[in-house]
Amino acid sequence: MATANLLFNGRLAEGFYPFRNNDNLTTAAGWLPWWIPPKREDPQWKNQTPTYEAFELDGRLVQRLGTPWATHTAGLLQQAPAAPGNEYFLTAECLAWSSEAEETGNLVEASDVNVQIGLDPTGGLDPTSPLIIWSEIAQPLGEWQALELEIESQASAITVYLRSAPSLPKRQQAVFWRNVRLEPLGRFKRGVSIVGPGDTHINLSPEQPRPGQRVTATVSSARNQVFIDLVVRRPDNEIAAVAFQGLSQDQGRYTWRYHFAVADAGLYDVRFVGDRGARLLAQQLMRVAEKDALAEAAEQAPSGAPRLDYHRIYVLLPPTADAKWFVAAARGAFDGRYTVGFSADDAGVGDLAGRHILAVNPHHWPETLTAAWFHKHYPGAKFTAVVANSPDDLENWLRNWTEEA
Repeated sequence: MATANLLFNGRLAEGFYPFRNNDNLTTAAGWLPWWIPPKREDPQWKNQTPTYEAFELDGRLVQRLGTPWATHTAGLLQQAPAAPGNEYFLTAECLAWSSEAEETGNLVEASDVNVQIGLDPTGGLDPTSPLIIWSEIAQPLGEWQALELEIESQASAITVYLRSAPSLPKRQQAVFWRNVRLEPLGRFKRGVSIVGPGDTHINLSPEQPRPGQRVTATVSSARNQVFIDLVVRRPDNEIAAVAFQGLSQDQGRYTWRYHFAVADAGLYDVRFVGDRGARLLAQQLMRVAEKDALAEAAEQAPSGAPRLDYHRIYVLLPPTADAKWFVAAARGAFDGRYTVGFSADDAGVGDLAGRHILAVNPHHWPETLTAAWFHKHYPGAKFTAVVANSPDDLENWLRNWTEEA
């Protein structure tokens, strides 16, 4: 079975819209236009902002960008989920018209268009970054040409760049893109979740729903993200309908809530994105199963008998926490005499009257800790996620927290 394309709208054939309400930047959904502005000393024809639009070629829509009588250094980009150490293969098709002829597509005195595709293995959004690895320069004048590139990712996101930079101004100066595909090569890892800029992360409830259930997605961030959507890709690679439920703000964090329904069993790809999918702000994968695998595993999971029965409250710090976080947790837990530590297994183990885990920033673990994880491995443990922006916030939260009966 072929590996699914990691990109949204890789065909560049649908969902065209005026990027941020600019009709001159009509871009295919999932893609963000970029360009390098001219320097003060540049001639008037050099590095002008292209016009982006949908254009019909060979019986279908493609993405066009053009600068008649001028040049440009510009293109499109999209962030996609990745895993450090994975090898990725990128391919894209490009065609260019550069000509002094009035007739569309007629190449007379053509200029080099210097087309490339690129990948930023760190997931950056700067088209001038020296970290971007570029393909060989191509000149697809008058015919479609496939460009290819292969790199190793260094982060949980990878950025695809499409680029053209004509050498000379021409009456016709247009570049067309279609069929962009990003795939992992060979055996590859896949992270369950991605925490994005501003500590942006997604929580899903229920975490492992059954077919037909409604899921609530709660997105939390220290930033007021703009031009955002929640996009849910079903197991059949189609996009599910999502209903926005509102935005709230509390203690320096923004929270967006959404509802969507799951129909079939399989793996759902839930992404919090900016600019119609071009910017990846957070991701969470969700498994939908016919049977309640967690309940079945919980019945067989081992526990541990203590010398004396007691009720334990465990403040679980993530592996990213430093000494300042540990001291804040200890101060906040002192009055209640809570246990403070770094081991999820220590937090969950024990055949006790009560086990309550206060998981601090659980999205900072390599694989996000959830109530489902503890239910599977340590049934009966109660789980509360504590999102804290600073050690002081954590200390205050613990001092004021009261366990519900």
